[in-house]
Amino acid sequence: MKGIARIGLALGVVCLVAAVSLAAVNYLTKGKIEERKAIELQENLKVVFPNATEFKERPVPEEASRMEGASILACYDALVEGKPAGYVFRVSTMGYGGEMILLVGIAREGALTGIQVLEHQETPGLGSNITEGAFRDQFVGKSIDDPFEAKKDVQAVTGATISTNAVLRACRGAVAYFKEVESQP
Repeated sequence: MKGIARIGLALGVVCLVAAVSLAAVNYLTKGKIEERKAIELQENLKVVFPNATEFKERPVPEEASRMEGASILACYDALVEGKPAGYVFRVSTMGYGGEMILLVGIAREGALTGIQVLEHQETPGLGSNITEGAFRDQFVGKSIDDPFEAKKDVQAVTGATISTNAVLRACRGAVAYFKEVESQP
């Protein structure tokens, strides 16, 4: 019985040391991780709205956060030399593999400036092709008056209809929120 207690105590000490070590590493790296995420966000915002020189986050009211089957997580004013040029919306929707998070840029004139898939769990080599330039490029310059429907005005990713439709839902949600934001005084 003493042997089991000794093993249990040794295992408990190892677990305690491991837990304290993990907590310390998490504490020490948390700031750097947040800093890196902020840099990556700025880089992705520039990909979606390349003409913008600055981005300012604006609050998204709770009642406006759910649009067209997508959730608006954040809205960024895209500024060109201090003047409003459009918006970038951080949007969440459900794909084949789970939640997808995208950025959708829309110029004030009513055309998409681009999309960027930030997070997804789509099938590699199939649904994950939504991240490829050939798919994303077809959204650049697309009018907000278009229906955003696969096989009608958007070329779907072959064999990945659910993933394609998730991106289209995100775009429709961003467009709906864009219209709401632009209608405000």
